[in-house]
Amino acid sequence: VRDYRQIMMLANRHDWYAPFSSELGVALTLESAMGIHPPERATWIRMLLAEFTRISALIAFLPTPQTQQIRNQIANLFEFVTGNRVHPMYARIGGVAHDIPTDTNAQSHVIIGDVKRILPTLRESLNQSELRGLAVLSKANSISFGTSGPVAWASGLDNDLRFDTNYLKYKELGLNKPAVYLDGDAYSRFLALIDQVILSIDLIEKILPHLDATNGSDVNVVLPKVVRAPEGNSYSWVDGPTGINGWYLVSAGDKTPWRLKLRSASFNNFQALVPTLVGHRVEQLSTAISSMFLVIGDLDR
Repeated sequence: VRDYRQIMMLANRHDWYAPFSSELGVALTLESAMGIHPPERATWIRMLLAEFTRISALIAFLPTPQTQQIRNQIANLFEFVTGNRVHPMYARIGGVAHDIPTDTNAQSHVIIGDVKRILPTLRESLNQSELRGLAVLSKANSISFGTSGPVAWASGLDNDLRFDTNYLKYKELGLNKPAVYLDGDAYSRFLALIDQVILSIDLIEKILPHLDATNGSDVNVVLPKVVRAPEGNSYSWVDGPTGINGWYLVSAGDKTPWRLKLRSASFNNFQALVPTLVGHRVEQLSTAISSMFLVIGDLDR
């Protein structure tokens, strides 16, 4: 019953760790269906916020006073840029709601500097005796269950949209992906998670100069009062912190979608627990489950 603009409000509710990534997924899906191409600056802004979202979401699975402080800093940045700390409501069909404030780059440098300082602590916090050999997910099972993100990386499956497809402008940044792991255990998954955080830092440092270069240019496309998607089917995906989220749109040519179906990474990662938990003790289950980096909102929906 909600039109295409109003859908954005629903998009960022299911994944409370990465609401902006969900907004972005819907925006990309609708833009693909409508043949809309956002301005270059809007794409760089989207990438900046997507990578900060990734850092905030992933370090939430390594809770320490230091990571809580970083997550609060990122929430402050989102409030500074979008006006909201939890649900940004910033992505729009054809771009973003408005340009970023002039101090965004300076705040970004401060945050990534603080993240770099805590990285050694994050690695040291991993309990190898507890995590090694725990809840092993083979590459074959990783493929079979459709896992993605750090869970897939840990099992030797390389399916990062940022590098494998023409997704946003990531290929223009000239960075290489970290090597995948082969053991497929909980320890490898946490190592892959930390690798993702390091990669996001490198990406942000590459994105910031592009924001300087496009300063003052447009950040959205002027749309008609009533937005309609052409009749037909469209599918787009977004590379979120816990993996790939896909959006399948079926349009009857009206101002509301006939159907908009979400394929969330958490659901597939959760299903992959089935073969990994066999043979483990009950007291090991909480650690094994936490290593799949699940967002309960994705499962509850």
